Amino acid sequence: MSQTPPSPATQAPYADTEMACLAGAKAALYRWAETVATRDVDKVLALYAADAILVPTLSNLVRDCDDSRRNYFENFLANDGLVCDIQVFKKRVSRKLGTVVVGGLYTFVYRDGGEHCTVPARFLFTFERIDERWLITGHHSSIEA
Repeated sequence: MSQTPPSPATQAPYADTEMACLAGAKAALYRWAETVATRDVDKVLALYAADAILVPTLSNLVRDCDDSRRNYFENFLANDGLVCDIQVFKKRVSRKLGTVVVGGLYTFVYRDGGEHCTVPARFLFTFERIDERWLITGHHSSIEA
């Protein structure tokens, strides 16, 4: 039994949908960087899906639940004056429009005992629109080689 495809009037062109997904994920990426600077653990965790996977910058443990992500961010966000500066990013939308992948370079800057510390790192985020919000479903970050 064949189904009748949706009419063009009810189906958004892929390019328009792709641009909307890219815009949503880009906004979510910058919201994440801004929220990290607040050093508020609960606000940062609210940007992640419940089952998100985090491979963090300054830890060798893969985090896959709220408790483990909380443990990492409680330590990471405790760094005085922490900011994240996104320098470069590239993005890709899945053809099914369920996931946006964003990869690039960012730098964390913070103070440690009065000294400025700079940590240049690579990142790869996956974002999905869940309950009308773009949430992080995957986040890998590693110190640049």
